[in-house]
Amino acid sequence: MGLLRNRDYRWWFAGDTAGASAVALRAFVVPLFAFGLTGSTVLAGVVGTLTQALGTLAAIPGGVVIDRHDRLRLMRLYAASGLVIWGTITILAATRHLTYPVFVLLAGLGALLAGFFGLATDAALRSLVSTTEYPRAAAANQGRDAAVSLASGPVGGFLYGLVSWLPFATALVGYAIAGLATFGIRADLRPPAYDQRSIVGDIASAGRWIWGKPRLRHLLPMIMVVNFAVGGIFVGFQLWLLSQGFAPLQIGWLSAAEASALLLGSLIAGAVVRRIPTGALVAVTLGLLSLALVPTVASGRYGVILTSAAVGSLLIPSLNTGLLGYLFGLVPPELQGRVQSVITVAVGGLAALAPLTAGWALQALGYRTTISTFLALLMAATLAAAASRPIREIPRPDAWDTCPL
Repeated sequence: MGLLRNRDYRWWFAGDTAGASAVALRAFVVPLFAFGLTGSTVLAGVVGTLTQALGTLAAIPGGVVIDRHDRLRLMRLYAASGLVIWGTITILAATRHLTYPVFVLLAGLGALLAGFFGLATDAALRSLVSTTEYPRAAAANQGRDAAVSLASGPVGGFLYGLVSWLPFATALVGYAIAGLATFGIRADLRPPAYDQRSIVGDIASAGRWIWGKPRLRHLLPMIMVVNFAVGGIFVGFQLWLLSQGFAPLQIGWLSAAEASALLLGSLIAGAVVRRIPTGALVAVTLGLLSLALVPTVASGRYGVILTSAAVGSLLIPSLNTGLLGYLFGLVPPELQGRVQSVITVAVGGLAALAPLTAGWALQALGYRTTISTFLALLMAATLAAAASRPIREIPRPDAWDTCPL
């Protein structure tokens, strides 16, 4: 069955797109809002680090819950929690009662709930499409995410320029649609039964499963370093431009330039993933990204940053489609929640430090040292991926079944 003929997938995709739009819009505005409240890049970075860290930690018990309970109900709880938390932030901001500590508290609570319930939608996808359709679904998600990112920057910057809390109010529409869309899904999204233990025991079993996969042991450290480095570079760009007096709408166009490249890349992602072995695609994509960002070390000018970010992002949809399709296409349905949570913690735990690190480094060390340090880490991870035989050996999707994790 084609993806568009799959009724449940269409409802899932509509709801997930609405939810992704809400997340992208508020995520873009959070550091701007924090900077507006405090005037400090460090405190703006603190919010980013805290929310990422809390969301990552919450994913640990969240993965167990996702593998134990009806994923459809969890998707609805995720949408409802977003409405409550960000609705409260909107009301407090609109009535001028929102202080920085309260903002941090509420944003942190929102991150906890998102981390706890947020992976349910990804775990549900594995039950809605077949293994052969999964790479195409992943490619569609990459294109969708690029389109959402393309709009979220300019729209978020424009709305923030009108009224600082307006982006949060707009995000509430996305959460509402995400919740309503779940009522169109008819598939049984209760996870397969398994031998349940304590939460710690269930997480430990997922950890042992991951540790028992030799290729994953090579992939995870590389992904962790790449996410930290890339996150630090792009948050560094945003905070640097803020500190230099650039308007939120201009920073939004930076995100739009990157998203335009991601959208263009997503159009060719399916063809690229089918033709280039996934292992080779890892090294090629990271190599292009590293080289494209080199000019930003020499110059912090707006045009240089915008161009480098766009060029470096072209192959990222192909990499995400191939690598995530390979990883989660081979994970058994009953382990989807827990394995995703463990990987999220491993990858997101380090990446959560990127905003704080970037904010501190910009203030203490300056722009050039900050960007060059993060870029050096990215280049080191690229070389490690190219030198790793287990990573290089990952084939094209039609042969993934012959290449165990």
